[in-house]
Amino acid sequence: MNWTQTARNFAEQLQQLSDESLIEKLATKILTQIYELTEAKKRKRALATVSKEIRKIYPNDEVSRPLYFEHTESKDGKPPIYKHIIFKKLTLTTSDWDELATDGSREEWLSQQQKNTEVASQPSLDNMTINQLNLDDETQQTLEQALEHSLMPLDEFIKQAISVYAKTITGKARKHSEDLSNVPTAELLSDAQWTTHPLRASELTKRAIRAIKFYNANRVGENKDRWCITQSAIASLTGSRQSTIKKILERYLDEIESHNIKYGLNGYSNRKQGKDISEEINMASLIPNGMD
Repeated sequence: MNWTQTARNFAEQLQQLSDESLIEKLATKILTQIYELTEAKKRKRALATVSKEIRKIYPNDEVSRPLYFEHTESKDGKPPIYKHIIFKKLTLTTSDWDELATDGSREEWLSQQQKNTEVASQPSLDNMTINQLNLDDETQQTLEQALEHSLMPLDEFIKQAISVYAKTITGKARKHSEDLSNVPTAELLSDAQWTTHPLRASELTKRAIRAIKFYNANRVGENKDRWCITQSAIASLTGSRQSTIKKILERYLDEIESHNIKYGLNGYSNRKQGKDISEEINMASLIPNGMD
């Protein structure tokens, strides 16, 4: 087995990765090949060959870098040593060290493993992996695909996602507190900027009720020409969905019932051959704004 060329291939693959969970998977892949293709006494040399090629691209350093971790702390005036995070995983097992290590290196390895475990048990945004987020399979797959397309490390992606979602929530909250009564009816009906506003349907429903009441009282004199205030009539005037209108109308049930009873109107009253309420009642003209 030519581990030198294989090691170079692994090092090139590592250069394409910026997410810790994917780097961990690569380390697992490397170790799997070493264990499957190399006898126990040669595993240390194979791993050393792979590590050497990786360090050509990601050498140990005395200052922290992205995707590096603190391997040894500063001590006796010596600076700390930082290594690429793949070396957290890229190491021999206890049984391998039992067989190979006779010079105290096993104790050093155990000490480092304990330190790595302590670090891993206290994740921060900087060293968090996707698996630590405890996502369901579908969400994790979506996140991994998004990370691959964005070319962003996980911590930066999380920060950006929080920022975007926070702005969305605060933006919606701000809209819910806005007063649309000063917005002209014609604009509220046709201007695209209001199409998705959360209070648009409610404001237009209120104005549609006023428009029908005004029309029935002031523009026609006979009942056959009057319109009953119904869910479908409001939907026709506002362009909103009937399911949305239904919930909003619950606030005006007494007012609507009183008006319809006053003129003896019901659902059949709106069956006017050749007439459409949206053509008969010009809401923008009758109720130009939401001011009472």
